[in-house]
Amino acid sequence: MRVALVSTPFVPVPPPRYGGTELVVAELAAALRRRSIEVVVYATGDSRPDGVEVRSYFPSAQWPPNADVDATHAAWSLRDIGRDPRGFDVVHLHSSSAVELSRLCPYPAVATVHHDCNEKLSRIYRANPHVMLVAISGSQARREEAPVSAVIHHGLSPERFPLLPEQGYLLYLGRYSREKAPHLAIEVAALARLPLVMAGEPHELDYYGEQVLPLIRRHGVLELGAVGGARKTNLLARARALIFPVQWAEPFGLVMIEAQLCGVPVLALRRGSVPEVVQDGITGLVADDPCELVSGARVADKLFDRARIRALASERWSADRMASEYLQLYRQAVAESFVAADAGYAG
Repeated sequence: MRVALVSTPFVPVPPPRYGGTELVVAELAAALRRRSIEVVVYATGDSRPDGVEVRSYFPSAQWPPNADVDATHAAWSLRDIGRDPRGFDVVHLHSSSAVELSRLCPYPAVATVHHDCNEKLSRIYRANPHVMLVAISGSQARREEAPVSAVIHHGLSPERFPLLPEQGYLLYLGRYSREKAPHLAIEVAALARLPLVMAGEPHELDYYGEQVLPLIRRHGVLELGAVGGARKTNLLARARALIFPVQWAEPFGLVMIEAQLCGVPVLALRRGSVPEVVQDGITGLVADDPCELVSGARVADKLFDRARIRALASERWSADRMASEYLQLYRQAVAESFVAADAGYAG
């Protein structure tokens, strides 16, 4: 099988720091390659997926996101796919712009929805029923207005995540925005009387300046800024627990499985995908109120078995499991395209 993965033009594959979609594309490409699947990744020229061919229109990442840039990248990628002399069995899209232009693609197409439900984008998906839509959680699938063909949870490579002795601090890792609620992470740590380390970047400057920064200063929080690579995984692995106090219907939340792969429990509020990703009382705590997170943080070192968390996560959240599920869907897409072609010929 030969597969084209169309990523975004905004962040390299894999991302040096921030970039959930691009990280998933990199992990999927590597896992497919381990199964002897030939993969071509359409991304920016500064992408370096392990052992996988990259084709690009833009030589480097085009940040911040821009709809016109995304459309240019998608159109170029789909045209190149169509002109490839060897052809592809399946084209896997990770961009709504690519779905909108998918009639340029002569091959069966699958698209993963990486964002929350959006009426405008749902209209695009409904207008392109030939593209098989994949949700990344059951919660996201239930909210999506367009028909969803499958739910496939993200996966990562377990060997990238070390199991290390914890050093007693709580960790908040992610962007500083209202929907992620880092101010609640600070309040939970303060009430639990435990040190908090924060790693991320402000995505809403007014919120950061008015609600987050004063709390950081008041409670002596260690703020590291954006982190990636080995620094990020070591920071995760030595945490007592990850605080994930989301205030929105999180479509997935990669950081939750990154923590679990390090054996670190996740203390999270019951929003979106959280109940699917965290096994309450086993790999973390799923709470209805931030006050419950305070109690969980105090006893996390005694309540959770880090080796068990890691073992469960290595099986449940591996990139190989994700790749197996996508391969099954790819074969379904190919089979359905043959059926449709035969029906057209018979007609």
